[in-house]
Amino acid sequence: MKRRRLISILTVLLVFIGLLLVKVAEWVPLNFGNIPFEQVLFHLMVPMEGTDTSFVDGFIEYCLPFPAKVAGALMVIFITANWNIKSDIKNGVFKHRRNNVLMIITTICCLFVYGFGITDCIYAVGIDQYWYNVMHPTKIYENYYVDPASVNYTFPEQKRNLVYIFMESMETTYEDKEHGGAFDESRIPELTKLADNNLTFTNGNNDNNGFLVPAMSGWTCAAMVGQSSGVPLNTPAGANGYLSDTSFLPGAYTLGDILEANGYQNELLLGSKAEFGGREYYYKLHGNYNIVDYTYAQKEGWIPEDYYIWWGYEDLKLFEYAKNELTRLSETGQPFNFNMLTADTHFVGGLYCSECQDLYDGDQYSNVIRCSSKHITELVQWIQEQPWYENTTIVLAGDHKSMDQDWFQEIEASGYVRKGYYTVSFDTTTGSYEYKIGKDGIIQERNYKRSNSEEVSTTEPVEEKKEETETKKEEKKESTSFDENQQAAIEAALANAGLGQEDVTDIDCTLDEATQQYTVTFTFQDIKNTCMVDAATFTVLSSIQG
Repeated sequence: MKRRRLISILTVLLVFIGLLLVKVAEWVPLNFGNIPFEQVLFHLMVPMEGTDTSFVDGFIEYCLPFPAKVAGALMVIFITANWNIKSDIKNGVFKHRRNNVLMIITTICCLFVYGFGITDCIYAVGIDQYWYNVMHPTKIYENYYVDPASVNYTFPEQKRNLVYIFMESMETTYEDKEHGGAFDESRIPELTKLADNNLTFTNGNNDNNGFLVPAMSGWTCAAMVGQSSGVPLNTPAGANGYLSDTSFLPGAYTLGDILEANGYQNELLLGSKAEFGGREYYYKLHGNYNIVDYTYAQKEGWIPEDYYIWWGYEDLKLFEYAKNELTRLSETGQPFNFNMLTADTHFVGGLYCSECQDLYDGDQYSNVIRCSSKHITELVQWIQEQPWYENTTIVLAGDHKSMDQDWFQEIEASGYVRKGYYTVSFDTTTGSYEYKIGKDGIIQERNYKRSNSEEVSTTEPVEEKKEETETKKEEKKESTSFDENQQAAIEAALANAGLGQEDVTDIDCTLDEATQQYTVTFTFQDIKNTCMVDAATFTVLSSIQG
């Protein structure tokens, strides 16, 4: 009797698991798109506290009812059926009653359902591709990776502040077709204007703006790691010690590490719990960031203890807290690296806040995206009005492509290639710069403005100054001679700045034998530029103004 009960329970359990896996195989691509198995594996290793409850609710509503109903019905059948099976072996012949046949058929069906569920799920979440990659490792690190810890960094006497805004699911897809987007009317006109007036990546052509999201950076934590470390968040199976509160990507040398070592205050502001997805681990262990998250806001009394909207608190509050934190950091007298993460544009449909307007006929996601574009731009404009902005660089970056599959269905069906949004804004003490970047990564066009208030570039004044300094340049050229390799390093540094040798003065180039790097310095518009150039490849490793 106990054996029959055990068999019955096991059969029901396998059927339930098999059908559940079938539903999971449907639910995952429907909600997350074509995600890699590495993403699933990563989230199995890190804390999931702070997950938006709508995902849990959606999983329960979609995946559990059907398997539960079938398993329940099967259990009722097993309980009510006559399972008083008698069998014996006599003369090598297996004798059984009708219920034996039923048990065999049921077992075969159970195994089939279970096997089909596993197979379906394997392909749905990319386990097959993951295993292929495990068995065929690349040589990317051996052939291309430059360890940032091995590079010499030269900071100006007055170090620039960095404001890095990770914009949830922000894509250039939302722009109008004139700027390379997918719409006749832009969903992010404010951000588009910012991109037009600052450094953005267009491959020299607005039809090709944005950046292709690299592998292993298609979710928030992976994107933050990739953009600030230059390495993919690819973790081996079972590597729990690889992703923990004491070890997160050991050996990686990140932007946070570099800036901390050079006297910067590092801070991360977000309206969700930093523990989710291991973000707290990364930022604490690589740069010792001050974490200002949902939990911090509760402790400080910024929000009530029981306050919880969306992923924690809405972006309207986040932007106000950002102003407060930036003001505080600017008053310390130390350079700062301030990172923040928005959340309102997360799928599905985003968070329709109190200031969102219905500009797109009830299309909630479009309205939320437009609202986010407006608020982010307003924050940037506020920063630009602050006395410390002239020594600050702002980076606006989409963390990854949106996972709202329904909203993008027609766009992707048309063959449109979706890309992430990326813009850099900065001024100097003497003016501001606008850039156009070529497909080779070299600046094709550089436009200089003497002050933020001027509407036109200083083309003519620059020409006048050029005439004034022509004699000085000629004197410099006559008094300085460079060998072939030095000249190649100089040309690489100037090309990276979108300049010619005739545009600059005070050119110098020295080789560090220990690091095999050239230090190229020159003056443009009264601003000193310092570039580090690899002596073997003549690749510009870093460029600093001031």
